[in-house]
Amino acid sequence: MKNLGVGVVGVGAIGKLHCQNYASSVPGASLVGIADVNAPAAKEIASSLGVTAVYPDYRQLIADPNVDAIVVATPPFLKKDILLAAAEKQKHVFCEKPMTLSLKDADEMISAVQRSGIRFQVGYQKRSDVSFIHARKAIESGEVGKLMLVRAHNRDPPTTVGGWSADPAKSGSVFLDTCSHDFDAIRWLTGSEVTRVSADGSALMYDELRKNGDYDTVVVNMRLSNGAMAQVDACGWTPYGFDSRSEIVGTEGGIIVGMGEKTLSHVYQNGRISNEKHAYWGSRWAQAYRDEMVSFVKSIVTGGTPRATIQDGKAALEIGLAAWQSAKSEKLVSLPLK
Repeated sequence: MKNLGVGVVGVGAIGKLHCQNYASSVPGASLVGIADVNAPAAKEIASSLGVTAVYPDYRQLIADPNVDAIVVATPPFLKKDILLAAAEKQKHVFCEKPMTLSLKDADEMISAVQRSGIRFQVGYQKRSDVSFIHARKAIESGEVGKLMLVRAHNRDPPTTVGGWSADPAKSGSVFLDTCSHDFDAIRWLTGSEVTRVSADGSALMYDELRKNGDYDTVVVNMRLSNGAMAQVDACGWTPYGFDSRSEIVGTEGGIIVGMGEKTLSHVYQNGRISNEKHAYWGSRWAQAYRDEMVSFVKSIVTGGTPRATIQDGKAALEIGLAAWQSAKSEKLVSLPLK
């Protein structure tokens, strides 16, 4: 059986990582094309990976007969049109989060996927991380008893903020762009839906976010349909490195998923402990990013259900929209949204 031909749309940080994985690390698939309006960037990554098909327009990539599936790694406000074009040509889609910016667009995308019969997977890589998989199995086995509290946080090191990422009308805000990972993970771990949301945020470090009404530091409190409480926080200024952790508390025990330290050894000196933390998200989730693509390819080949479906993408989107609404209105917001 020939390898599945995969094309990547968008060669920013996450798109470049997906290109590298498909070029060398995903069995049964090959990177056959790249598309990006930034032609020099696309040509640079293509040249480094031995890919000759490089396009300035995603429609050209979708039309390429060697492309069976595409990875959409563009800014959120561009994703819907790319998905609709791919579905029309019967090309499978792996879409980075958030999959779009409104429930109306999400419903339009769901209809297109259902009509075309393509496989569509959302890039929620925590579902493929070995630590999170272990945590979910422990919950399902009853080891921790009845769930009471779930907490998660995502903290990024200082960076440069600007362009579409600083505009919530294009990024979806920190709630959709950053926190949606944890919204999805909480649904997946607990098997429960979020029924109400209360959120607040501040822009403490980035003037560009403050100017556009977005936040760099947020807290989201949630009630789940099983009665448990959940909390997500995010901070865009963490000087000690990338930090993502989760905690589950039940009536019979608890689970802690650590940040994923680079080693299990630490050097202790007077006033100092060696920094063995990841500098950025790419290294922390390297295994998960590869394995989520393995599962995507498997769903295409076997006709199985993708690990994070388009309905999962819509559910995380709805929680993020509710959090944004709550933060702006300073009110509790119930789900589903009206």
